[in-house]
Amino acid sequence: MADEAENEADSDVSRQELIEFLGDFMSGTMRIEQVYRSHLCDTLVRRVNSEFGPEGLAEMMLKIDECGGWISDILLEAPDLENAMFEKFGVYDPEVTHKARDTKAMYEMNKKIWRLRKRYAKLIVDEIFEVDNNPQPEPATEPEI
Repeated sequence: MADEAENEADSDVSRQELIEFLGDFMSGTMRIEQVYRSHLCDTLVRRVNSEFGPEGLAEMMLKIDECGGWISDILLEAPDLENAMFEKFGVYDPEVTHKARDTKAMYEMNKKIWRLRKRYAKLIVDEIFEVDNNPQPEPATEPEI
């Protein structure tokens, strides 16, 4: 009888250990997938940046928006759409932002803004380069005697 109790205790412990092992394994697998995804995304972004620079990154972001069917939130806020709809049609639609994401006009605006971002990125970099490489006159100091 003592042997039976001992065997039952061993099987209970083994079951508990198995549950803990499976829990650790599953969470470890999830972490591995997250690490892989993070590493892959990092590699892709660095590659695009090294080959195409900021322009390539901006284009990549546009393609990400297209692929995901997203519209960047900075483009238009819900109150803008709600006010325009109410002023023109006198109605309020709580789904207007969701519906706006599927319109041609929103897609077109998104595309234009990304192009402008690329253009202004170049202008900003040029301006920074001019400021950083433009020799500044140093204040004249009187010679020490």
